[in-house]
Amino acid sequence: MKIKFIILLITLINLCLGQDGFKEFKADKYSLSYPANWRLDSSGTMNTKFILFSELKEKDTFNENINMVVQDLTSQQGFTMESYVKLSENQIKNIISEGKILESVYDTVNEHHTLIWSGNVTGEVLKFKQYYFLKNELLYLLTLTTRPDSYEEYILIGDKILDSFKLK
Repeated sequence: MKIKFIILLITLINLCLGQDGFKEFKADKYSLSYPANWRLDSSGTMNTKFILFSELKEKDTFNENINMVVQDLTSQQGFTMESYVKLSENQIKNIISEGKILESVYDTVNEHHTLIWSGNVTGEVLKFKQYYFLKNELLYLLTLTTRPDSYEEYILIGDKILDSFKLK
C-alpha cells in the first residue's frame, strides 16, 4: 500500500512540474520545455526572444544557457536556410577568433540544421550547439552555450531542451 501511495505522489509531482521536473514556455509561434531549476529571461535582452540560464554551481562563474533569436528573411530575396547556415559558418571561420566548425548537418526528420562550433567570444573560448529552423521566412536560431570543458556535462539536458522546441 505504501508503494502505491509513493508512486501516486511521484506521479502527481511530475504532473505539477511537467515531465521530469520541466516547465513549458509557450509563445505565439513556438513552445519549448526546460528544467524547473533553470531561469527564464524573456525580456528581449540582446535581441533574444528568450534566454534560459542554468543554475550556477559552487565556484562556477559561467551560466550555461540556451537562447533564441529570430531573423526575418522576408527582405532577403532568395535567402534559404542553406545560405543562412553557409553565411554563419563563414562568419565563424573568418570573424570569430579561434572559430572552428565541429559539425554541420541537416536533420531531415525534424527539419532543422544542427551546427556545433567553438570559438573565442568576448575573450573566452566557448562551445555552441545551434538548431536552425525556417518557417514562413522567419529563421529561428536556438543556441546552447557552454564552456568546452562543461559541454559533455550539459549536452544531454541541452539536447532535451533543444529537441522540445516546437513551431506552431
